[in-house]
Amino acid sequence: MTTKIELFDQKRQRNRGGFLVWSTIFFIAWFFRAGLKLLEVKNDLIYTILLVLLLISVGFQIVFMLKDHRLETEMKSDPLLREALNDELAQLNELRAWKVAFFALIGFILFAAILSMLMDINDLMLIYLTALLVGFGTRNMTVYFLNR
Repeated sequence: MTTKIELFDQKRQRNRGGFLVWSTIFFIAWFFRAGLKLLEVKNDLIYTILLVLLLISVGFQIVFMLKDHRLETEMKSDPLLREALNDELAQLNELRAWKVAFFALIGFILFAAILSMLMDINDLMLIYLTALLVGFGTRNMTVYFLNR
């Protein structure tokens, strides 16, 4: 029985690791694009390459999220897996991850506020989306590292 739990946990960690890798690629491309937009760089080739990279990374993130959803459903349907892998520590790590994400989001909002005092930001949707991405990305990264 322990082997089944260990194999399932390894599969879940690999899936979360893959999601984290593609999220990191997405964040790097997104922040690079945001920097170029804020500096008002006019180069269509760079924006096209970044858009393709963003779309590819979003596609892979969706695949990993669907796999994670399937694994969560499998875990909830099997009492042995649910008891072993959804214990108090996992639930506490989930709460910690949301707390870290909240403070990362507050930090980014403060950073954006200070940046808006120094320069004119014309694309507010870029700031809103980046704030959401920082929050959820920090949450996913924290869950991954706390559950290792």
